[in-house]
Amino acid sequence: MTQILRRFVPILLAGASLAACTTYEPFEGRSAPQPNYPIHRPAEPAPAPPRVAPPPPTATAPVESRPLQPTSPAPSNQPGYVTPSTPPGDIAPPPQPAPRPYEPLPPPPPPPPPVEAPRPPPRMQTVTKTSVTGKVVEVDGPRSEYTVKKGDNLYAIARKLELDNEQLAKDNKLKAPYRLQPGDVLKGPVTKRKAYVVGSGDTLFSIARRFGVTAKALGAENDLKPGASLRPGQKIRLPEDYKDSGPIKTVTRVPVEEPAPPPRPAPTYAPPPPRAAPPPQRPAPTYPTPAPSYPTPTPPATPAPTYAPPPPRPASQYPFPTPSTPTPPAATRPTPAPPPTRPPVSVPGPVIAPTPAPSDAQIAELGRGRFVWPVRGDTIANFGPKGTGQRNDGVNIRAAGGEPVRAAAAGDVVYAGDQVPGFGNLVLIKHADGWVTAYGHLTRSDVKMQQKVVQGQQIGTVGSTGGMTEPQLHFEVRYAPTPADRAKPIDPMLVLPK
Repeated sequence: MTQILRRFVPILLAGASLAACTTYEPFEGRSAPQPNYPIHRPAEPAPAPPRVAPPPPTATAPVESRPLQPTSPAPSNQPGYVTPSTPPGDIAPPPQPAPRPYEPLPPPPPPPPPVEAPRPPPRMQTVTKTSVTGKVVEVDGPRSEYTVKKGDNLYAIARKLELDNEQLAKDNKLKAPYRLQPGDVLKGPVTKRKAYVVGSGDTLFSIARRFGVTAKALGAENDLKPGASLRPGQKIRLPEDYKDSGPIKTVTRVPVEEPAPPPRPAPTYAPPPPRAAPPPQRPAPTYPTPAPSYPTPTPPATPAPTYAPPPPRPASQYPFPTPSTPTPPAATRPTPAPPPTRPPVSVPGPVIAPTPAPSDAQIAELGRGRFVWPVRGDTIANFGPKGTGQRNDGVNIRAAGGEPVRAAAAGDVVYAGDQVPGFGNLVLIKHADGWVTAYGHLTRSDVKMQQKVVQGQQIGTVGSTGGMTEPQLHFEVRYAPTPADRAKPIDPMLVLPK
């Protein structure tokens, strides 16, 4: 009982204390009693404000977000207490961006093209090409001209120009008595000029570049247009003021052609060697079954056959000597000693002795009655040596210019031209039996090569070509004893009639 009282006494005292501190108001129109100490009352929830779309974000300094903490409501009659307008825990969510309409994704960019590794530069080589490589030769140029002066006549002008009177008159179409007036222009002998032999690919421009002249001047010299086409072997006369600088060289650099790699040989497939056949299997050995032994009957005795040897053949049927007739040994003869060896002797071929040169008497005998005088006149140069290192292989006969020159004997013309230096217009005639005659310094030749002539036939006219100062005929006679010998000059006086 005492313990129970001890428990309830504190409770009663606490209740009385609470009752004394409570204020009571009348029930009608009065609220419930309020305690004298501050009480935290939960505030009535205020209506939620309408949500407004947040403004678009602007480039402002970021605001540090802190969690909102609810504030304990305080009585309106107590200072320092603020009733929150937003209930605790009711926090507005952050603004969400408005959804955008669906837009298709752009196509992916094309892949970049593959980058090729830079190729190494090709190897170059220097190539030198040479053009305008033709030769420079001598050709006939235009005729020289002579202006007649006071006191000149045809004969004096012909002597100055080293021409024949008749030839000068013929070239200028003059008739006797050859009257000339001062100031007349006469055509003289043909001059010699230099000419270029055209090669493959040559043009007037390239030729003009080599010889330091213009293509226009080169074309005017040859009556050609600057763009005219040329043929290989054509001779282009050069102006007098040309300067030959040699073939034109052109240096270029061209890539070196790399040889193609050799093709790889196709792989050859060799079939595997055939397998060796397995060794044959030996059959299992078979052992004969022993037969029963029976007594063998003994055959009756048969007499042995008598053998008769064949009769001997005669000795003539044997290809070799029989033993009954031995062959006597051959007599031994002494072996002859070998002949002494001699060094080999080289046997030369047939030696042909040179034909001895015939004497003057023999020449005169062989040529008697064969030849006649080609022209009649005074002998101004005889046969034989003339001074130191000079020799005349014939005779020179003075005659009037234009006088006919006749063949000394019948034969074949083997040459007729003016390409032998020092002889002017020259004719060579080959006769029978190894004889040859020559006629030089002719004004003109009236025969052609390979033409047959008879004795006394006119073959040309007397002239002064080949550098002579007066009209004359150079006459030679040559003789070869055999066809293998070379014809040598002889004195024409030995065979010409007296």
